[in-house]
Amino acid sequence: MQNLSLRLRTFAAALLTLFIFIPLTAFTLEKAFNSSLTQSMLQQLRVQSLSLISEFEFVKGKVAMPEQLYNDQFNIPGSGLYAFIQSEQGLLWQSLSTLNWQDIPNIPGPQIGEEDFSFHQEYFLYAYTAEFEHPKGYQAVSFYILQDKNVFDTEKQKFANTLWKWLGLVAILLLVLLLISLNAALLPINKLNKQIRLAEKGQLKRVDQQYPPELEKLKTSINHLLDSEEQQRSRYKNSLSDLAHSLKTPLAVLSSNSALPSDAREPIQQIDMQIQRQLKRAVAGTSGAFEKGVEIKPVVKKLLNAMSKVYVDKKLELSYQEDEQNGQFQGDITDLMEILGNVIDNACKAASSKVLVSTKVMQKNVQVTIEDDGSGIPADKQQSLLKRGTRLDSYKEGQGIGMAVVSDLLAAYQGKLEITTSALGGAAITLIFNLNK
Repeated sequence: MQNLSLRLRTFAAALLTLFIFIPLTAFTLEKAFNSSLTQSMLQQLRVQSLSLISEFEFVKGKVAMPEQLYNDQFNIPGSGLYAFIQSEQGLLWQSLSTLNWQDIPNIPGPQIGEEDFSFHQEYFLYAYTAEFEHPKGYQAVSFYILQDKNVFDTEKQKFANTLWKWLGLVAILLLVLLLISLNAALLPINKLNKQIRLAEKGQLKRVDQQYPPELEKLKTSINHLLDSEEQQRSRYKNSLSDLAHSLKTPLAVLSSNSALPSDAREPIQQIDMQIQRQLKRAVAGTSGAFEKGVEIKPVVKKLLNAMSKVYVDKKLELSYQEDEQNGQFQGDITDLMEILGNVIDNACKAASSKVLVSTKVMQKNVQVTIEDDGSGIPADKQQSLLKRGTRLDSYKEGQGIGMAVVSDLLAAYQGKLEITTSALGGAAITLIFNLNK
């Protein structure tokens, strides 16, 4: 969950809300519709019962009912609307629609002046009991109306189908509106993220666009960070430059002193080399994450062109195999040339006839591999050369200080170095540079 983007989290939360809201809405509306439909059914059956009551009477102790009722459904057998009248003496009358019935159900009637409404698996039942004058005195008569539920169930199903159809369309419309509003809400964040990426690549000095109030404070903090890093980097480089000049002059005086013993000149030269190395190591990586990326391809081609002239006597075949994507080094071009120059130079010294340089751009890093067809590095020494504190000058004579600088520069840029056996037969040294993504 922690790795999910804000867009995905928001969309998932909204989707979950819809999945809960839509069924609850459908359930509520269906319940309300069923209740309304049931109430409507009660009113209809009540009206039908009143029509029967208005037609019913005792004439000389016998039931008097018209042969045909006003509602034709009572006159058609199996129409779905049925009626019968009972009293304490038993069945008094039944509608023509019940002719196909084998038995008339014996249903207890309600109290005089009361009604009873209920629904069963196949029909609705409405019953009402009233008193009528009879030669033997007032007699309680119960009127029963039965309505088939098929029509009711059909109406319910039609409503449910229509409801889910429209709720589905509403859900799709809400999802579309959600995506549009979500993109609009996250647009300022995307713009800020884009400007930060440009700043990381050195293409932008400050975040200068206008943002909503919630992001303005973050924008101010980022600009403050950019300014602070720029000032700190400038002070650091100036201090190192001043240190280099202050040490360079005394060393130059000592080196040019004719009275200096010959055995002291070599230590002074070593001191000078160590100072240059440590200064380069200190400056390396101080460009930070907001430095413009350096294209690796032109640097490699320039170095290979120079090596072809330096090692013209060896008649080496120097080739470059580039990736489809343009690899970049997030740092100073001088440091890149120092790293690649030392490794390519070592490969040329070790090679018999071929040196191959290839680049490969990965998702989070770019890899530069330098291969040769020389004697290579023994497998038992490849891993030991990568251990911390072990110098790469064990690889071949004459590479001491150069490969040590490579190791220090890679460490300053949080890079890695891997040593394997090349398909050409010699050594393959892979330099891995991280990308600011």
